[in-house]
Amino acid sequence: MNDIKINNIPGAPKLVLSANDKLYLATATKSVDKLTFVYTLACLRRGNRYELNPTTEIATFDNAHDAMIYHKAVQQVMDFQQKMVGPQKIKEILTDDISAFNQNVR
Repeated sequence: MNDIKINNIPGAPKLVLSANDKLYLATATKSVDKLTFVYTLACLRRGNRYELNPTTEIATFDNAHDAMIYHKAVQQVMDFQQKMVGPQKIKEILTDDISAFNQNVR
């Protein structure tokens, strides 16, 4: 996973995520003490295809606001991707993986 950098320069984007590097299937957040964890389930891109073996990534933040920015950015990428037929079909194929992810992050 690339390091996540929330930009604090006025007028610049706070965060930029590619809509092509990963196919995001699900996301969730969990806070423990002063840390916020953003869980994502995604299919990684290899060449011109997405792997159908999704991976879970956990981004850890010590700032709840930055975690919210990242979580909302992932959610927006997911929403954008799901408007296309290919990602919709992949998500349908991986329904069991998405359900297991959602159970594990409760």
